[in-house]
Amino acid sequence: MSTVEHIDYLGDTYSKVRAQLGGSLPADLDGFLTRWFAAVNAQDIDAQLEFVTDDIYVEDPAMQGRFTRGKDEFRRFAEITYKAFPDMRFTEIGAPYIALDGDSLALRWRGTATLTGDISGWPPENPGPVVKATGKGFDLEGFDIYRFTGGRISTWLIRYDNLEMGTQLGLAGG
Repeated sequence: MSTVEHIDYLGDTYSKVRAQLGGSLPADLDGFLTRWFAAVNAQDIDAQLEFVTDDIYVEDPAMQGRFTRGKDEFRRFAEITYKAFPDMRFTEIGAPYIALDGDSLALRWRGTATLTGDISGWPPENPGPVVKATGKGFDLEGFDIYRFTGGRISTWLIRYDNLEMGTQLGLAGG
């Protein structure tokens, strides 16, 4: 991958497997993921929206049991997140795990960020109390599960230890 050691065989192996699977994964998966992570790390929401379907579904443990559906909700959650964590960055860990259905993959990552802005306005229909900036950061690993439709992300399930993140940020635990 672009942000960690490149898996030289990925392109050739993937194209052979992709031809047999069918499905909705992008034809140039390595390029897709490189551009996706670049957009996420640049906090370029408009660019991210080019990678997703109109009805994109996103789950993140930080959403407090809620999810986003559609580009408008996706944008709102991303704006809240990037305001709170202006230095947020992710790097891929290894090659993606490609599902045999040809429509899904899982990818491990390492994320870092510092809570330098307040978190407010979530969820939009009934915002909880403002979470004040702590100036503390997190450094943790997690993974994403992506489902694709027509070469674009239609479902994005983000998984990490939310308690560990909260503890590192000074919001939970000891």
